[in-house]
Amino acid sequence: VAPVFVLLEYVTLKKMREIIGWQDGRGDGIFSPGGSISNMYAMLLARFKMFPEVKEKGMSAVPRLAAFTSEHSHFSIKKGAAALGIGTESVICIKVDERGKMIPSDLERRIVEAKQKGFVPFFVSATAGTTVYGAFDPLVAISDICKKYNVWMHVDGAWGGSLLMSRKHRWKLNGVERANSM
Repeated sequence: VAPVFVLLEYVTLKKMREIIGWQDGRGDGIFSPGGSISNMYAMLLARFKMFPEVKEKGMSAVPRLAAFTSEHSHFSIKKGAAALGIGTESVICIKVDERGKMIPSDLERRIVEAKQKGFVPFFVSATAGTTVYGAFDPLVAISDICKKYNVWMHVDGAWGGSLLMSRKHRWKLNGVERANSM
């Protein structure tokens, strides 16, 4: 049965990458049982992309990392940092506005501050539909900051990612195609 499931996964994930807006559906993917593990996979990918030697040498070969997410993000970001040996204290929570959206200027300020303290910013988790207010972070602005500082951008779409398939509400995810993972 595995060949059927492998083919189904390949076709489905390619279609999802096309819906996200990644050119020609390029990229990779994996079915996962939920948002928490998906967020941890994204953090794992970001760490491996920046420090591939972690696979053989472990965390001792990696400098002190910093991950960034909004103060309204899902608890799974800190949980993933704990499980991957990055540490919950290395997850920096970014302020949100009155509607619950991450404030890009605070993100940039906190990245610069982390670098000055000797951390290596490696991961930003933006949220498409927070569990607090249902807020969608400003993905285009966050993407610009991530590109400027060479930081992996992830979009947690567990709650609102399905709006990619809505003609009426897809605009809430403008910029998702610029993310490294979703």
